[in-house]
Amino acid sequence: MRFRWMTAALAALALTIASSSAYALALPVTGGPGVDYGELCTTGSLCPGTPTFTLVGTAAVTGSFTYNVGPGTVDFVLTLVAPATFGVAWLLPGSTFSAVGVPVITAPLGGGAFIIAQSGPATGVAAPLLLAPPFPILAAVPDISGLQCSVGTGADQCGVLLGAGGLTIDASPFFGIYDAYLSINVNVPEPTTLVLVLAGLGGLALRGGRRLA
Repeated sequence: MRFRWMTAALAALALTIASSSAYALALPVTGGPGVDYGELCTTGSLCPGTPTFTLVGTAAVTGSFTYNVGPGTVDFVLTLVAPATFGVAWLLPGSTFSAVGVPVITAPLGGGAFIIAQSGPATGVAAPLLLAPPFPILAAVPDISGLQCSVGTGADQCGVLLGAGGLTIDASPFFGIYDAYLSINVNVPEPTTLVLVLAGLGGLALRGGRRLA
């Protein structure tokens, strides 16, 4: 009886935590390529897909993704720690990309792992966006799309696409006005919070059932 009571109490606690709007699962960046693809496309052209200038190499970032369990949203802050060069322009270290309240849904992957995937439109903020040469930024509210994180797989990752809408650079009169498109992919640590709580509840339930049998 004691084990049944304990299991029920822990299950209720876990459900309360999981359903609380205050519960958040933080996934800090631990590595990965960071900005691994980018394009500068002439404003009005199809971007991505028809770049005038393409990212050279990759550019490391730091920061985190935060999954807000109750409302089903993700916040993120990602800051460049290495320059991202497009040949004619460079995004300098210190440039930060962020978003709050990106709507997401979750789906199981098996073995207690799950995926977090964007489920609706969202916009972010690029500030301060540092360019060299000092080209003005005409718009710094990039579209956010394709946000996705794997959780509990043992090799967890998060990725997000920024732009091309809402992120515009004025490189005229020498080059022109461009929309920017960036793909960011990073490694994140396997969480030790909700995943372990749920796994522990499963173990307690199994243990209690065996003792009562």
